[in-house]
This record gives sequence, C-alpha cells and structure tokens, in this order.
Amino acid sequence: MSASVSNLLKSSLISLAATLISLVAGFASSVIAARLLGPAGSGKVAYALWIATSAAALADMGLPQMLLRNTASLSGNGETWKTLVRTAFRSFLISVGMVGAAILVFAAIVYVQRDAHHAWLWVVTGLLFLSYAFHVFSTAVARGRNRFGQTARTTALGGILQIPLVFAGAWLLGPTGALIGYVARYLPQALQLREYIDRGAEPSPKVLTPEMRRYGRHIWLSDLIEILVLSRIEFLFLGFFLSSSSIGYFAAGLGLAGLIEQVMLQISPALIVSFTEVHAKNDRRILDAAYSRVIRIVALVMLPISFGGAAIMPDLMPLIFGDAFDPAIPASATLLAFVWLAGLSVIPWGIIGASGRSILLLRVQITSGILMILLLTALVPLIGLQGAAIARVAIVTLTFVLLGWTAWKYAGVSVPVAALARTVVAALFCAAAAGVGIYSLDGAVALATAIPAGAVVYMLAVRFLRLITQEDVKILIDTIGTKLPGTSRPIADKLLTFLAPR
Repeated sequence: MSASVSNLLKSSLISLAATLISLVAGFASSVIAARLLGPAGSGKVAYALWIATSAAALADMGLPQMLLRNTASLSGNGETWKTLVRTAFRSFLISVGMVGAAILVFAAIVYVQRDAHHAWLWVVTGLLFLSYAFHVFSTAVARGRNRFGQTARTTALGGILQIPLVFAGAWLLGPTGALIGYVARYLPQALQLREYIDRGAEPSPKVLTPEMRRYGRHIWLSDLIEILVLSRIEFLFLGFFLSSSSIGYFAAGLGLAGLIEQVMLQISPALIVSFTEVHAKNDRRILDAAYSRVIRIVALVMLPISFGGAAIMPDLMPLIFGDAFDPAIPASATLLAFVWLAGLSVIPWGIIGASGRSILLLRVQITSGILMILLLTALVPLIGLQGAAIARVAIVTLTFVLLGWTAWKYAGVSVPVAALARTVVAALFCAAAAGVGIYSLDGAVALATAIPAGAVVYMLAVRFLRLITQEDVKILIDTIGTKLPGTSRPIADKLLTFLAPR
C-alpha cells in the first residue's frame, strides 16, 4: 500500500514541479498585464483567455481525456496506442479546424463593423485557441504514456517564454500584444505532438471502442460545463451588469486563488493514471487508503495557504496588483478562503474518472452548472463583485460534497472527515496569527510579520493535533528524500520528526 501511494506521489511531484513553474509564469503575466494595462485592459486579456480555452474545450470532443486514460492502459499492447492516437487526431483536426475558422470569421466581422485594432484582438485569440488546443492534446498523450518529464520540460520552457513576451507585447501593443505571450506559453508542448503521430499507423475507427467513445463524450460535456459555466462565466455577468474593469478585478482575485487550484488541476492526470492502476488491482482497501492519504496530505498543504492567504489579502492585493485593484479585496479574500475545496475536488474527480464512470461526473457538472447560473443571475445584480464571489464559493462547496458522496457510493472510498476537520482547525489558527500581523501593521512590514507568524502557529497546531503520522513521514521521505539536495535532507528529517512526534 505504501509503495503504491509513494509511486502516486512521485508522479504527482513531477507534474507539480512543472506546475509551479507554469503558475509562477502565469501569475507574473497577470501582474504584468494588470500593472501595464489597468483593470479594464487586463479584463480584456482575461476575457480573451476564457474564450480561447472555452473554444478548445468545445473543439477537443473529450479526445484528450480519453487518450489520457486509454493510452496508459494500452502501454503494453505494442502499436495499438499509436493507431488510437492517429485515429483520434484525425477527428480532432476536423473539429479544431471548424472552430478556428469560426473565430476568424468573427474577427472579419469585427473588422468590418469596428476597426482593425479590435479585429486583431480576435485574430490573436484564434491563434491562442490553436496553440492551447494542440497543447492539451499533446500533453494528454504524453502523460498517458507516462512521459511526465517531457511535459515538465516543455512547461518550463513555455513559462520562460511567456513572461518577457507578455511584458513586451502589453507595453507595445496593449491587450492584443499581451496575448502573444500566452500563445508562446503553449507552443513547446504543442510542437511535440509530431512525436506521437505515427504516419505509418492507419486510422481505424474500430480501435475506438464504445466504452472509449462513451467516456470521451461524457468527459467532453463535463469539461464544457466546467470551462463555459463553472470556470469564468462570471465574466459574462460582470461585463453585462457592471463593466470591463469589474472583469479585471475578478480576474485578479481568481489569479490569486488559481495559484492553489491549478496545482491540483495540473497534477490530476497523474492521479487519474495512478488511480487507474490501483483500480486494475481490484483491491478496495488499498484504493481507499490511497484516496484518504492523498486527501489528508493535500489538505495539509492547501488549507493554511487558503485561509492564511485570505487573512493577508488587504495588504497582499494592493502590493501585487497596485492600489487600483483595492475594490477586488473582499471578493479575492472570499475566493481564496474556499479555494481549497476546489483543489480537493480533483481527488474524488480523479478516482471516479479512473473507474470509468464518466456519466457520474457529468451529472455533478450539470447540477453545479445550472445552480451557478441561477446564483449569478440573482447575486451579481444585487451585490456586484462580491455576489459573483459568493456564487462561486457556494458552487465549489456543493461540487466537493457531491463528488465526495459519489466517490463513496460508487467507488467505495470515503473522505477522512475527522482528519480534515482537525486540519481546518489548524489552518484557522494559522489565519488568526497572520491576521493579527495584518491588522496591527501596514504594507510589506505587515506581510513580513504575518506570514512567518502564521507558518509557525500552523506547524505547532499540526504537531499538537497529530495531523501527520509516522507512516506519512515514511512515504514522504521515500517520495522526496532522494530528490532533495544533500544539505536539505537533515532539515527535512528534523522538520518531519517535529511535526510527527512518536
């Protein structure tokens, strides 16, 4: 059992390292856009990013998720996986071409009705759509083949390209130029796709089994609801009822919360692959133990960042984005305080997806999507920006509960509620300590005081509440011990020993 959990964490850590680089680049790009373009300009960039990613979700038809799951299971079947990828890619090209053409037609309409300046924004949005769509397809195949190292390298390269190009583009060309940096972010992995397309493999519709098609279709519909409704649909309501500046405010808040959520979203492919392997062994006890331990360990990391981050938001937001973003503070704190639930939701999602019950995920998404639209319709006109934040946290909470219940009913695994509750208590102590520093001092000095205070109090709470076991320590050391520099290992050992007393 320990070995399976250790392997799961190792795969996750490879993706996590790449994710951290990507998140730093993405967040830095958001800050650059906010500083150079202001709330209205950064709002346009955020809106274009949502359009591009939504169009990609529409065009991929669930094929990347289907390949992620099935190229892993076909790893020992000779050339079968190559035929599967070639067949899926042919369908993928047709749908991507149709959606890309639609974006270009819309850009031409904008050119006729408005001017070239606005039309170019949509042309670059179309390029971003293509770059992102091929990136997603290529990444799914690579991770399905357990090439997490390759995706880590291309992610790092994309992040390195993104920051200077977003800066130069925003400075010289405004929102349209900033989007060029995002196009470059996804190109390195997109260009790797040629390695996985074997031109000698003849496409064969027979290789796509009914179960594969059904799984892909359900995941596609789930992703559409996630992207179109549950991820950024607030932009539509804020733009309609308020202004483009409000989109910029909300995007800033989501950017901070997304630093936590995206970590889990990016390591989810490793979870799906690993949970699929555990499912194949047909041992419910091992599966439940792995599920419980992953939730506990992830919660230990996410909860203090989520609660502590919300506590320091009054000084953090203006320090990062500037005083122009002060109106975003309440909504940002609300989003950050509940984002840990969004991160944890990836774990039951992964175990349900690995079991092949994609229809269950679709049901959860449909329920959450409908309620999200209803809440936004009621709350945004009533209380504006904060209404959008409240709607999101309500749906995030509901989604976690529904996914946890679904995983318990159909996969036989349960959320460790007692351990999770104790971790919440420890994180609240962390937030309280950080809050004292924030409300006693101002600016950078307050942050420099609040963050260490919160960290120290949290570690004491973890030890006192015994949130880490000796078995956890052994698994963590087996997972990351060999990857740490020699000088860091004694420090890590002493810290873990302190946090998990015998």
